[in-house]
Amino acid sequence: MRHLLVLLLCIALPAYVQDLSSLSSLRDLRDASKKASLQLPESPEIEHPVDENVYRVGPGDVFNIVIGGDQEESQMIMISPEGHAVLPGLESVMVAGEILARAKSILTEKLRSVYYSEQISITLVQLRTFRVTVSGAVNFPGLVSVNGLARVSDAIFMAGGLVVKPPPFPLPENPNDRLRILPNKDTDVELTPEEYEELEEKVASKRSIFVRRRDKSVLHADLLKFELAGDLDANPYLVDGDVIVVPTVQKEVGEVSISGAVRTPGAFEHVHGDDIRCLLDMAHGFSIDADSARIFIARFIDNSSRTQEIVLEIDWSNAEQVGQILATPLRADDRVFIRRMPNFHKKRTIEIQGEVRYPGEYALLKDPTHLAEMIDIAGGFTDQAALNAAYIVRRPFEDRQDADFDRLAFMTVQEMERKEKAYFRERSREMKGLVSTDFLALFEKGEEKYDVMLCDQDLIVVPAKDYAVNVIGHVKNPGLIPYVPNMDASYYIKLAGGYNVGAWKSKVRVKKAGTGEMLSKSNTIVEMGDTVYVPERLETEDLLRDIALITVQLATVVMLVVQTSWYATRN
Repeated sequence: MRHLLVLLLCIALPAYVQDLSSLSSLRDLRDASKKASLQLPESPEIEHPVDENVYRVGPGDVFNIVIGGDQEESQMIMISPEGHAVLPGLESVMVAGEILARAKSILTEKLRSVYYSEQISITLVQLRTFRVTVSGAVNFPGLVSVNGLARVSDAIFMAGGLVVKPPPFPLPENPNDRLRILPNKDTDVELTPEEYEELEEKVASKRSIFVRRRDKSVLHADLLKFELAGDLDANPYLVDGDVIVVPTVQKEVGEVSISGAVRTPGAFEHVHGDDIRCLLDMAHGFSIDADSARIFIARFIDNSSRTQEIVLEIDWSNAEQVGQILATPLRADDRVFIRRMPNFHKKRTIEIQGEVRYPGEYALLKDPTHLAEMIDIAGGFTDQAALNAAYIVRRPFEDRQDADFDRLAFMTVQEMERKEKAYFRERSREMKGLVSTDFLALFEKGEEKYDVMLCDQDLIVVPAKDYAVNVIGHVKNPGLIPYVPNMDASYYIKLAGGYNVGAWKSKVRVKKAGTGEMLSKSNTIVEMGDTVYVPERLETEDLLRDIALITVQLATVVMLVVQTSWYATRN
């Protein structure tokens, strides 16, 4: 029995000692927590949650350690300037430079060697701040303070931003007028020509920025690619001791450009490593109408002014070939062109107004599409449709310029020649873009020659019947006269009270409602909606008549004189 008690005591004693050690360590942790409680500074602005597989731990990072058990204890620790994590009851552990996930694993393993608990939690609660150097073409070069999630663009912003190009206008010769606003300045500063030229030579490069690390490695940053394409790799994270160098733009290096069927065409500073994929990323990719099966590159031959065209054929079903084409390197001054597919998704529509059952816009689904088809699609005509007054306008022709007409519009009638007067008069009367057709002949008589082919943006107008004829001009009672079928212009003039004093009877005109055509015969059959126009007799007509009368009289006198002389001679 005594031996059994001794055996049980030997088995339980190590566990009891470990429990005492754990309790002692927990007591040390509790005491340390009471003695040293870190006050958290204000949380910095960060672009996204910290990725523990990317973030590197460094001096100044603050961790919260929580050890669960009967009495949960927690304490915050800060990584020392030497890069160590000082744990209560343990020796310090080097974690600076480690990835966050790895640092947590190291600290957890150390704590479990002392604390008898499976509930150990380590959380990064405060990012460190450190200084980096920004030099080169920035407005305020020097040391800037950043946090552990800062990128190259953040440090450059803290340094006052990049030196930008001066305004693209010549410097005034008068020194009193040489006021320019410098980048990131709120005050006007007078620039001498030398200062202006110096500033122009110090324009910052957005694409050739590099970062020197303490381990002698060099990273490249391309802020233009980051801004245009959202490439985060082109805007790397910073670590302690980084030196950012912003060079000036090297004009002799040249540019690369992309134009055509891309979303954002443009020209960009050329840097080593540029390829087709990079340029497409900065141009935001192909536009929807791009003919992406071919990419054209215009390239200078050596150092001459001669160029050559390089055509890259792309089979987008072949992933390997696509990768090779997009990785094609570019040279300085290369110009990349992407063709557009002709008539890609061209939206062809017409509009029908007036007396059809379903007026509105309609798509031209096939080529050709004829007038009768679209009227049928619109539900046909209503009972009030005036086919004699219906017409089609080809709207793109409405805006077409006529140089001769525009020239004549600035001339007086006296300055025009006879042919010019006639041309100007006829062009003034016409309806621009009017399509020649006859709705009555097509839809009532079935004459298919008037079934015209429709074009994009055509306007079909079918007016309503107005059951009247308008008589205007020199008649006694001008106005609307009730329409009577198969009657001529003289009938409506008579109903309007007949000709007025000064009416020019020989110049009566009938304007057709549909086409605007002017017919000159008074016996022309008038249709519903037509206009009968009786003009005023011009004074020139009376003058001509008087001249003719005088001429006849003079001729008569001359003949009498000649006859008298003849008879006198005979006798």
